[in-house]
Amino acid sequence: MKQFFNFSKGNIIRFILLSAIISFFYFEGFISLTLFMFFEIIFLIRFINVKNYVEVKLLNHYPAYEHLPGWAKWVIILVAYLIIFMILKWILINLILEGIFNIPINSELQEMSASLANSS
Repeated sequence: MKQFFNFSKGNIIRFILLSAIISFFYFEGFISLTLFMFFEIIFLIRFINVKNYVEVKLLNHYPAYEHLPGWAKWVIILVAYLIIFMILKWILINLILEGIFNIPINSELQEMSASLANSS
């Protein structure tokens, strides 16, 4: 499993730099906490090499994956990214922010989705 993580010096520096920029925008009030969390999850996904993981796991178990067209392979990888994004979102929001720090971000997400549903 360690072969699918990329903790190179460049990735760590890029994560710290982009997190600092997004933190600045959050503390200045330019973006909401929800958007801040979205960007942090996207930055964390860069440490996982999802494409290699999916290809190694699918090629070992499903040899037909090798003969799929390029667009089908990208759809499978996109679905894998979305699943990893949702897992990281659940861990970050439910366990860390609400469980440990008691920040009610889940209610903010529900209010935002309710306002979007009412506007359309």
